Amino acid sequence: MITPTFKVEQDNDTVTIVINTPYVRAQDVDLHVEGTEFRFYLRPYFLRLHFPGNILEDDDSKASYDPSVGQFTIRVSKETKGEHFPDLDLLTKLLARTGESNVKASEPKKPMIEVVGGSETIGETEIQDAIDFNWELPQEVPIATELSINAHYGFNNQYHGYFTHVQETMNEINEIVDPEKSTAESRRAERIESENNHFDEDHYCMDFINDEEIKELMKYKTVFSKELKRVQKNAKNVETKAAKPLIQEVDASGDIDMDGLSIEDANETLLKFSSKEEATMKDLPNKEYLLSFEKATYLGLVDLMFAYCYNFRVTEGDNNVESVWCIGRISPTISSLEQFSLLKDVMVSCYRRALTYPLYRNLALCEKVLQDVYIMFRLGKRAILKALLDMKYLFDHHDVYYVYSKIFLDDYCVWIQHANENVLRTLAHELHHFKVDKNELDFDIVELEEIAEQMRGMQDEMEQENDQDMQRAEMIL
Repeated sequence: MITPTFKVEQDNDTVTIVINTPYVRAQDVDLHVEGTEFRFYLRPYFLRLHFPGNILEDDDSKASYDPSVGQFTIRVSKETKGEHFPDLDLLTKLLARTGESNVKASEPKKPMIEVVGGSETIGETEIQDAIDFNWELPQEVPIATELSINAHYGFNNQYHGYFTHVQETMNEINEIVDPEKSTAESRRAERIESENNHFDEDHYCMDFINDEEIKELMKYKTVFSKELKRVQKNAKNVETKAAKPLIQEVDASGDIDMDGLSIEDANETLLKFSSKEEATMKDLPNKEYLLSFEKATYLGLVDLMFAYCYNFRVTEGDNNVESVWCIGRISPTISSLEQFSLLKDVMVSCYRRALTYPLYRNLALCEKVLQDVYIMFRLGKRAILKALLDMKYLFDHHDVYYVYSKIFLDDYCVWIQHANENVLRTLAHELHHFKVDKNELDFDIVELEEIAEQMRGMQDEMEQENDQDMQRAEMIL
């Protein structure tokens, strides 16, 4: 069976499913609506969806077929009129899990495995879970036992064997000599040693002095910052009209709950998923994760977003042939298969790598990128998912680096759709107030900037002398 491409829309009372079924005759169509489940079957297409609330067939329901475009439009009613179904644009989340038994929605289904952190509802328990995440205190990372034959890495440490012949490939992202025989500690030591060896003091000083182009890049307004301003503006407009706010404040940090947005506001967003992104989500497996170290999963997401935001800013949103290398090289999660337990370690590592490998190596640029990362987490999982899908596309279409999609990005694209928005919100709050001290980078940044300032002064004096010499020459002539 083929899962067709589809999209889902809603209004206050109904849900509309648009299904693309080209090159078929609209005969013997089987539609089934019961509880939260929707099924569509037309050989060779089969689609099964699970909605956040109950749906039903009634007098307002209807289905139509447009043979010119090969498209079915099916409208069903919500059992509870006025109920808002969240996350209908997260297509992977809607698709029924593979192998799920055909049990009526009204019958209780006990899962074989209880997935920690996989709840779909947001309540007091989830809010408390978010509060319990202390991003400033270290947590012990699970260590592989000595009996383990293979090194494990990737999302949730569930992969091995992907780098058996890494030295025989043109993998310029990888920094680990022998990943299959490495440990978390050895990978971190190799990463730090490589950063120390590759850091170029002259390059840093020259970017510090000649920063005109970097300053222009820092002025660039990303689509994510525009979206945040749009949401904030809408919230203020609604507040002035004494209406229900688009944003429900959960804490004093002022972070945004994107699930609190109205249906109308969701349609106005600048971060709509493209048809290419929807197709990618459709093809992803819908699965849940029993995470062995949930905090590390969120922290890995931080460095992935930092690398993505760096590339997004320096390319002004237009990826180039170097983008996949740039993202992979800056991210310690990708380049060194790193796993973190402390937010401070994540940010220090990201700063060090951004000052060591890419074309533009400037501390002020790193601070601007950190603001971009904060905006991503404040906007929530839709913005992060769009970034992950963009990264996945870049890595999928590279002859060597596609491996990182297999061990990281595919899983992150699925997992983020079920991630706890409250945890993302607390992490955004921490990022908003986070500062990286220059001395923590271990690159003698303070001394280098003092030397650069002296070089700048000498350069200015030389330019003034040259100008004076030119003026004298003109007077003589």
